[in-house]
Amino acid sequence: MCGKSPHHHLWRSKGGQFLLIFWAGSAEMTASKNKHRNGKAIILLIVFGTILFAFPAADSASVLQTGELLLGDEVKASGQKLMTQSAGFTRIHDDSAYELRTVVIGVHGTKSQGYEWVESVKKLAREYRHTYFYRYDWDVCPDSSAKRLSEDLIELTGQVPGANRIILFGHSFGGLVVSFLSGQVHINIPVQIHTVASPLKGYASLNKRCELNKRRDGTLKFPPWDDNISHFQWRTHHKLDNAFNRMKQDPQDLDLYDSVVTLLPETMNGRRLGHNWSITWVIDEYLRIPHKP
Repeated sequence: MCGKSPHHHLWRSKGGQFLLIFWAGSAEMTASKNKHRNGKAIILLIVFGTILFAFPAADSASVLQTGELLLGDEVKASGQKLMTQSAGFTRIHDDSAYELRTVVIGVHGTKSQGYEWVESVKKLAREYRHTYFYRYDWDVCPDSSAKRLSEDLIELTGQVPGANRIILFGHSFGGLVVSFLSGQVHINIPVQIHTVASPLKGYASLNKRCELNKRRDGTLKFPPWDDNISHFQWRTHHKLDNAFNRMKQDPQDLDLYDSVVTLLPETMNGRRLGHNWSITWVIDEYLRIPHKP
């Protein structure tokens, strides 16, 4: 084929989900003079048309820019933006992020309003290019939600070029989901599972509506996980956590294989460190952002 190599230009759609490639054809005229026939020129004109087509970007998740998620008086409206996204992954995008090969996922709890996640997902997205918020139906039992998350996660990871690590933060009921995920996902890169203020021991209403495997003492039994998976528990103080302090026993208190347990402090920046704010403390701690007691 004659002519210059076609030029291509890339555009990202407003939602960030498609790249467009535009191939601009070239017209080349080749003249060949027949030295033996009156110098008559034979002109060959080849015109390459323009081809326009689209294909999915690196992943197929919907996208929210960090600039769309406002804090302060607008934080609850920002939380609504998170919680009204379609089920599955929403990518939280920030142009300043520099870490390209780690997939980071936040998984909300029951009846979440989203606002408790806003500050934390913004911080994660500034560091990790592939930061996601995962929406699911909390009326579905956690082991079933974990199965769906496992399938979605494997598909997503396959769309992230060179992905070499997965980090999941599951808050409250979301911690149950990611803990059941631990024994269901089989993937050949390291996976960190972090549960934050999560009732891993189980509780009465959950036990009533879901047929989950249990130990002899009636506490939840999670399936064992592969060697590439690490599990971490971040626990609030039972009496300071308004989601748990009416329960006689702390539903966070469960010995789970080789899970690493961290007890959060009682206060952060001079305020009681309770159920929702625990997310902020854990993400700050993970990102090594200092905060006051």
